[in-house]
Amino acid sequence: MDERQSLPEEPQRNEWVAILVRTLVAVLVLGGGYYFAAQYLGGRVPNGTQVEGIDIGGLSPEDARATLDDRLDDMATEPVTIDVEGDTVQVAPEDAGLALDLDTTLAGITGVSYDPSVLWDRVVNEGQDLPLEVTVDRADLEKAVQGVAQDVAIEPTEGEVWLNMGEVKSTESADGRELDVAATSDAVEAVWPQTTKVDGVVTATKPQLAQAEIDRFVGEVAGPAVAGPIIVEVDGEKSEISTKQIARLLTITEGDDHTLSLDFDAEGVLEIVSGQLEEATVSPQNAGVVLDGGSPVVTSARVGQVVDEKALLEEVNKAIKKEGEHRVAKVGTTEVEPDITDKDAAAWDFSQMATFRSTFPGGASNADRTENIRVGLGHLNGTVVMPGDSFSLSNELAPITHERGYVDAGVISGGRLVKGIGGGLSQVSTTVLNTAWNAGVQLDEFHPHSYYIERYPVGKEATIAVGQLDNRWTNDTNTPVVIQTWIEGSDIVMTFWGDKKYDVDTVTGQRTNYVQPDVKTDDSENCLPQSPQQGFTITVTRILSQSGSEADRQSYTTTYHPSDQVTCTG
Repeated sequence: MDERQSLPEEPQRNEWVAILVRTLVAVLVLGGGYYFAAQYLGGRVPNGTQVEGIDIGGLSPEDARATLDDRLDDMATEPVTIDVEGDTVQVAPEDAGLALDLDTTLAGITGVSYDPSVLWDRVVNEGQDLPLEVTVDRADLEKAVQGVAQDVAIEPTEGEVWLNMGEVKSTESADGRELDVAATSDAVEAVWPQTTKVDGVVTATKPQLAQAEIDRFVGEVAGPAVAGPIIVEVDGEKSEISTKQIARLLTITEGDDHTLSLDFDAEGVLEIVSGQLEEATVSPQNAGVVLDGGSPVVTSARVGQVVDEKALLEEVNKAIKKEGEHRVAKVGTTEVEPDITDKDAAAWDFSQMATFRSTFPGGASNADRTENIRVGLGHLNGTVVMPGDSFSLSNELAPITHERGYVDAGVISGGRLVKGIGGGLSQVSTTVLNTAWNAGVQLDEFHPHSYYIERYPVGKEATIAVGQLDNRWTNDTNTPVVIQTWIEGSDIVMTFWGDKKYDVDTVTGQRTNYVQPDVKTDDSENCLPQSPQQGFTITVTRILSQSGSEADRQSYTTTYHPSDQVTCTG
């Protein structure tokens, strides 16, 4: 082959090299642009991207977050309003553990990708709406809702039922409400932050006394109970318990299970019926004793004829549940023996147990004192003290008032003789003490005067101050003790009738520890002159004997204060 024929191949090879170079350059240029495009687009939020209507397309993640943080601030901090049947309360999102989570919202929306389809989408796609993510601290949310729950809570209304003027009255029970904290928290969590007003979820709170129970009780029990009077028929004699009386006798009770019931005042029923059935009933009467002609006379016992109380109450309870003419309680009577029968009284043996005389100062100057003695003895004469019972002089004389017949006279107060109502009753008290002493009955309480008065038995005398100092003894025999007393001249005479158990001896000791009185003058208007009297100590002993043998002895030691000599100058 001719060498001149092979020369054109060299230029053709260079042309291919040039094409290759140009192609490589083009590839490098395009590849670099693609790289830089991927890098740029990967660091920007895709075009058209929105969160809650806020366009963040083309922004860097930092700028997008800053934009959302600024634009959504009002949404994130606006108080959540909870509506509870028209009543509203609010909780602050920051206190309720509610917060926007922008990091999670924007997570994955940017990032470098060399996938052409991804790059193409980032260039031509219209974007997307990203859901706004939030964080909820459930414990804080429920705590915040619980904090406002009381503001919308309503306590249930407890109804009442009562009886008034023979009629049944009532008020209604009503449900209350309370906020269901968990369910309301669910409602808030479901809509926040897009909605900041939610309907609170409530549960009804029931009253303890249900309205159904009130309706049942009024309709079936209380209403019929006072629907009309109850006729009580005892052995043919009739009496009536009116509706007003029935209402007063009934008490409405609410049980532990909050059901209502009626309680009957049994004593009240018996009192009403017994007061209306005097002809059908007779109270039993004990055998007793009275003074008649200056001596004790036994009175006979009487068997009683009384309503059968148990049967009466049962029949009334039945009648109260009936209507109209059927509201009738028919019962009979039963005999009731007296507590003290004639047989018991037949064993009583009356004789004079003891008689005591006490001389009192008479004359016009002591007329008031004498009057008090007369009034006091009038209250004592005929008093009967049954076996085992105690006698109280205070109870028999009281009240010491002008209305009861007492007048002002000399009394001892603070060791001095002054004017006071009932002056002179200490002489009555001394007489009672000495009669009881000599009768041998059990002595329970007595109090000598603060200074000695010569007309009284030394160590065996007793003052009286109702409510403070008493004179008490007990009948420890098997026969009633009857007190007989009267005034004879200037003497109080007192006799105890009964069955004396013991012989009585008295031993009076020597006076010791003398104290001399002072001499005083007094110009006050209520001053009473007073004679001097030494103070001293003395012991008196009572010895009780039976059939010649000593049964008991009691010693009483009294210390008398001196009685000053008082001259009135007023």
